[in-house]
Order: sequence, then C-alpha cells, then structure tokens
Amino acid sequence: MKKWLVGMSAALLLLPQGSIFAAPSKNVQVSFNKVNIVVNGQAATSNNILYEGSTYVPIRNIAEMMENLPVTFYPKENIVNIGAVPAGKQEPGVPSAQSDNSKDDVLEKKRDTAIDADFDAITIMVNLQKVEASNLLYNGRTYVPLRAVSNILGLKVAYDEATATAYIGAIPEGVTIKTSDSSKSPASAVSGMSHVPGQGEMAGWMMLKGHPYENEAEVYYKVDGSRTTTSVKDIRKINLDEVITWVDDDGRTIKNTRKDLHRLFGSFSNKYTTDWFISKFGDVYMDYFKVTSLPVDQLVDQYLKETGQVKPPESKVSLKPDTVVTAVTPKSGYNKYEDGTIVFYAYDRSGTYKGEYIDRDDGYYSTRPESPKLSDKWMSLDILRNIYKVNYQDTQIIIKQENQEVIRLPLPSNWNQIDVKETTSSNIRIKKFDTGTNKQITETWIDEDTLEKKTRVKFSFTAKTGIDDYAFYGPPKERAIEPKLFELKLPNSWNNSSSGDATEINGLHVKKENGKHYFLVDDLKKLNIITISKESKDFNIYFNVDDLIAAGLIK
Repeated sequence: MKKWLVGMSAALLLLPQGSIFAAPSKNVQVSFNKVNIVVNGQAATSNNILYEGSTYVPIRNIAEMMENLPVTFYPKENIVNIGAVPAGKQEPGVPSAQSDNSKDDVLEKKRDTAIDADFDAITIMVNLQKVEASNLLYNGRTYVPLRAVSNILGLKVAYDEATATAYIGAIPEGVTIKTSDSSKSPASAVSGMSHVPGQGEMAGWMMLKGHPYENEAEVYYKVDGSRTTTSVKDIRKINLDEVITWVDDDGRTIKNTRKDLHRLFGSFSNKYTTDWFISKFGDVYMDYFKVTSLPVDQLVDQYLKETGQVKPPESKVSLKPDTVVTAVTPKSGYNKYEDGTIVFYAYDRSGTYKGEYIDRDDGYYSTRPESPKLSDKWMSLDILRNIYKVNYQDTQIIIKQENQEVIRLPLPSNWNQIDVKETTSSNIRIKKFDTGTNKQITETWIDEDTLEKKTRVKFSFTAKTGIDDYAFYGPPKERAIEPKLFELKLPNSWNNSSSGDATEINGLHVKKENGKHYFLVDDLKKLNIITISKESKDFNIYFNVDDLIAAGLIK
C-alpha cells in the first residue's frame, strides 16, 4: 500500500462521535457495482454505489484512481481534502497523523438493495475546493460522487449506457457525454441543485433549488434556445418599516424606514458612492446589497451545464487532414434546434450568410414576450441591423449594404401617432410595437410605481437636506443623465407611517397609502412633470419576413 494513503477507515474512527452521526441515517434504494469505471483507458476496481443517477466511490479509491492523489483528514474541522493544498491557500486546520492502516475493500456483490446511509457526515474538498454534492457514509466508509470530483479536477466524464461504463478523462469515440450515470435515474447536478416549476407570478419560470442562498433568495430562470433569462426574489424576513437613524454629511440626525433607504440605494448615482453608503448605513446597506449582488447568472449557468439543458454551440468548421478549412453554412430560412426552438438562418441579397437568429435576439423579447416574434415571421429592426445598415428616421427607413443604398421605405406622416400600429411601404409590411413607456394615463391619482412604468418619470428620495427630501426625475434624453424635474419636501409625520392625508406641496397634491405615494395627475401635467401626448417614439419596429424575402432583401 502506498504512503499517500491516509487510512480513511482509521481516520474516520478519529472523528468525534457527534460529527459522525450528526446527519440522521436514511434508508435509500441503491445499486452496488452496477457501473464499470474506466479512468484514462484503465479499468478501476472499486466498490461503487449508484444512487439517484450518480456514481459514488469510497474516498481512498477515488484518490487512487486520480493518479494517487493524497488524502488528508482534518479532525477538528471534520474535513477531508483529496489532492494538494494550492499555492497561496492555507490548510483548514491541523491534519491528523498519517498512517497506513487501510486495507483493500471487499467487493460487494452486484445487486439492487436498500441500505442505511448517513449523508454529509463530513465535508469533502478537492484541492481545498468544496464538493457541493452530497457524500454518503455506508459501512464505515465515506463515498463521494465520482462526477463531482472529476469536474473539479477538470476531467471529462461520460457514461456509456450500452456497457454501463463511466469514463473519466479520455473518452472513447462514440461515447456521449451525459449528466446521469443511469438511464433509469433522472439527471443529477453535481452541485446538488435541482429545479421545480415557478408558481403564481413566476409561472412559466423554473425555480432553482439546492443553491447556497436558498435562505435568502429565490432564483428563477427561463431557457429559450441559446438564451437564458434569470430573476432573483429576496425572501429574507426584513422589516421594511423599521426606522433607521443615520447622520448626513452636515451632521444632522435623520430617520428613514428601510423601505425608503432601499429606494435610495436603488437610485444609485455618482453623488452617492458605495463607500458613502457603507459609511452612512453600514449593515443596512450591506443587507440590501447582499441579495442584489448574488451570482445568480453563474449559478444558473452552472446548473444548466451540469444537467445538459444548455449545450455548447456546435462548430460550423470542418477540419480535414490536409489542413484545408471549409466553412459549413446552414440552409437559408427557418429551421429548428434539437430542443424545438425555431431558428432563422439569414442571408443578405448577395447570398452572404449573416448568422442565425431566434426570438431572444430581439432585445424586447425577454421583458415583453407579447411583442412580435421572429418565429411568427416578424423580424425586429435590431435583428435586421445585423444583416444591413439601417437608418431609421421619422419619415423613412433607409436600408444599405455597405455604403450602397438598397431600398428606401417612406413612412406615413402620422407614423408617430400612438393609434397608428402598422403600415405598408414598397410592398413590405411594417409593424409598430409599443415598448410600454407611453401608456395612456386614465387615473385621477397615480402612484409612484405606475407613474414610472407609464412615463419613465421616477420619484426618488434625495437626502438633499434631510429625511423628507424627494424629487421627480424625468426620462433620460438621448444618453444623458435623467433630468431633475421637480423637488419637494414631504410632511415629517409621514416618515413613521404608511399613510398620509392628501396635502398640497408646491402646487402638487400628494397623499400616501399603504406605503406608496400618490400624485394628482392634473397637477403633474400643470407642473410639466409629465406630458400627455398623442404621439410617441417609444416603440420598436418589425418587418414581415415573407415581404423581405419577396423584395429580395433576404434569401
């Protein structure tokens, strides 16, 4: 037996009794030695347990498979590390005295059976990186998931269903990389994450389960072809009505509710830097920042890759032995990905391939899924600009190839009127889709959230002179910073209350109900805070694909 073996059987006996049996024993259905293991072309002899689609191997056996990696046990911290301590990192504690008391495993018979196992009795690390997937303790030995350890070590993992063989490292030709080690078990993420359908307002989304931040946030995602959308919901039980006392730059003591401060934090500007927020609000700001800064995109991306829901794009280049490279382009027009997503392969009028596009490539699709879709033969201006140079003006649309004008599409004089939705120019149907920023206001009183949704005018806490200072900020013009439209100081009595009677402030009638501020719409108009117009330029433009093809713009 080699010196690198720590003697995990002996090491486990050194664990405090409380830690060994901290996790309650579970009776689970498993399969013994149903999976053959081949590491870099060499068959490995070891007991293995197949549980819920993952293959588990004893610690010392998996270390031996991976080119005799050292195994170190830290009894006080209840940690086992497979591999080395990377440069620049410190050991998590004092390692146990290494000994060579281990003995060869007695191979179990191949069988399906129920066993009593303890889950996560110890923490497993690989090169001091924690293995997030569960480990299980059975018959005095700790089994770890083969795929999780291999992934941390950067080794490919594939499962050949026909021969029930798990390949680590070198993968023979014809073996497909799969996320499950059994055709009878669901795909299992090595991180231990899973998903369930979203409910209520998140219907149509998938909620990620088993991630490290479940006590703080709900993480949701949608997959549409090659595009993924994520959303996070703060579920911490924070009292937003709690009054926070802080001192402004002039030394004045100010009181605000957490809700008002969160609004301030969300209205981040150059005037208020992160350092300023931390110096003034400390943990209150850090609590707010904790969920808004979670690595949601990385978590979802990791899970989708582990479970095979997202596949890397296939190469469109074929390499031949004589090094001649041939670009392979798809057939023009509509087709489908393997997951059913409709894709459009675009060629310009010269027959030059301009890429593949799906609904998600329209910038408004993720936020406004009811917008016209490429899959329904409506191409957005954004996508068309990937094929041609398109100059959009109020009176016309000019399409160019390089610097040569291809076609000019005149628009009607009333094109910007809100009630005009569609036109035809040079036999090409053109459709408008309202982006939602100029909805008609029919309310007598409008709340701050609806005001922002319909007009992009924000009502924000400014802290200019104290706790009661607020202002309206108008929609940005071009790429400028949002202009300040109107300032006001709210009644001091509203700070500690979720409601307040209507009152007039500088010509604007304001009231507070259920923690929201409401404004009299007629006053907003008179003060030029909002402008109600029959015209709007806040729309996206779509072209009928069949008409573009008929006009020879797309082949």
